[in-house]
Amino acid sequence: MLILYSILIVALSSLLWRIRGGLWQDKIPENKIWYGLAFAIYGCFYFSFGFENALVGFLAAYVSYQLYGWGLYVGRLISGGELNPNLKQYRECELIDDILYSVKISFSENAASCFNKWLGWLIKVEPKTYYLYKKPRIFGFLGTTLSGLIVTFLWGLFLGNVVVMVSGLAMGVCYWLGYLLNKLWPERKGGWGYGEYIFGAYLGAVLSWALLW
Repeated sequence: MLILYSILIVALSSLLWRIRGGLWQDKIPENKIWYGLAFAIYGCFYFSFGFENALVGFLAAYVSYQLYGWGLYVGRLISGGELNPNLKQYRECELIDDILYSVKISFSENAASCFNKWLGWLIKVEPKTYYLYKKPRIFGFLGTTLSGLIVTFLWGLFLGNVVVMVSGLAMGVCYWLGYLLNKLWPERKGGWGYGEYIFGAYLGAVLSWALLW
C-alpha cells in the first residue's frame, strides 16, 4: 500500500504543479491555490488534522511559489537570450539576482595560459573577466536551482525536515530535463511544461518519502 500511496502523491503533485503553472487555466479557477491546498492536507497527515496545521501548511506552500517569479530563469534556461543587470525586466528575485549578476571569473595572462594548458581541450579562455550573465543558459539553470531551494526551504521549515528543506536544489535539473525532452517530443512551451510535470513529480516523491518512508 505504501507504494500505491507514493505513486498517488507523486502523480497528484506533478499534475497540481503543472496546473499551478497554467494548465487548463481557462477551465480551473484560481489555478495558483490548488497546490497550496494539497500541501495543507499533506501537512495535516504529516502532523495531525487541525486548523492551525492546515493554515500554516497552506501559507508555507502558497507563499513559497507566489513570493516572486522565476520566469526569467526558466526562460533563459530553456530559450537562452540576453541579460542586462541594469534593466528591470532582466531581474526577478532580488536575492538571487544580486548573487548571480555579481558572479565573475577573471583570468590573468598566466592564469589563462595555465588553464588552457590543462583544460584547453575542454574550453579555451582568454586573459579577461568573464561574467556569469553572459552565459544565459547557465545563469538560468542556477537561477532556477536557487528558486527551488527557496520554495522547499519554507516547506522544510514547516515540516521540520532538512531533506525537504534542500530538496528544491533539483529544480534546475528538472526543468533542464524538460528542455531536453522537448527536443524529442516538442510541446508548445518549449519544454517548460515538461519541466513543471517533472519537478512536480519530484516534489511528490520527496514529500511521499518524508510522510510514508
